[in-house]
Amino acid sequence: MEPRETSPTVADGEPRPATPARAKAAPVAPRRPVSVRYYVCVAVLLVAAVTMQGVANYLKVTFTKKAVPLKRPLVAMDTSKLGPEYRLAATQPPPLSEEVLENLGTHEYLQWFIEDVRRPPDDPRGLVRLFITYYTGKADPVPHNPEECYSAGGASLAGKTMMTVDLSGPHGDRVEIPVKVLDFVPSPRSSLVVRAEARPLVVAYFFYTNGRYETTRTGVRVATGSLMDRYAYYCKIEMTFTDRQAGIPADRKQTMEATRDLLKKLMPILWADHFQDWDALKRGEAPVVLDR
Repeated sequence: MEPRETSPTVADGEPRPATPARAKAAPVAPRRPVSVRYYVCVAVLLVAAVTMQGVANYLKVTFTKKAVPLKRPLVAMDTSKLGPEYRLAATQPPPLSEEVLENLGTHEYLQWFIEDVRRPPDDPRGLVRLFITYYTGKADPVPHNPEECYSAGGASLAGKTMMTVDLSGPHGDRVEIPVKVLDFVPSPRSSLVVRAEARPLVVAYFFYTNGRYETTRTGVRVATGSLMDRYAYYCKIEMTFTDRQAGIPADRKQTMEATRDLLKKLMPILWADHFQDWDALKRGEAPVVLDR
């Protein structure tokens, strides 16, 4: 008597469906030969990888930029050189917190209140808040600018203009520095509200980058991204002016006048004591570090 196929059962006695028969395995398709074009592409990539640095050396182009240290830290500035026209105010802003410095992207900065001793206490050009930040060794710089920073603080940009400051440069040559001047109107809840008078706050700033003077992020990125330069750095110099009594801000015309006067005194100090000689770096000379 032939055995009869029965369905498996579970513990309660209910029948369980029979397991279907295993399907036959599909035939394996033969491997296609690798295209000759694949080997050509691999060969091209290998040749490019081997020869790229050699070509870069031959053309004297640089993809990875070297950092440019300051001659002296900004906070080590010799304040006596600001005189006799300027002096540090008795009250100074507190140091920036680590959280702010992390957002700022650098620990190399200077934030001072400087008095113009030639002006009376109620002159809106009598006190300058000078804020300088320095960056180097960054692969893809995204400079901070007042347009975004002040807007984040609740202010609205009400106007902007450009000015040019003509100076005698570090080598006796004529230097033209473009400066962007911005008018901000603080919101009622903003920390930028001027207590004494509801007037726009005027901010003047520019960037000094790889021996050039710029007023935009794009200008900075073009300067630091040049393949012909081995080094890269940029510095933002920002100024706002108020009186020494009630914090009344200078208007646009007053700010432009005060900016010209301050830069005539400030830039020679930065060139001599803090910024590297860009022409010397391009000639292949090593950066200079002065005694702290």
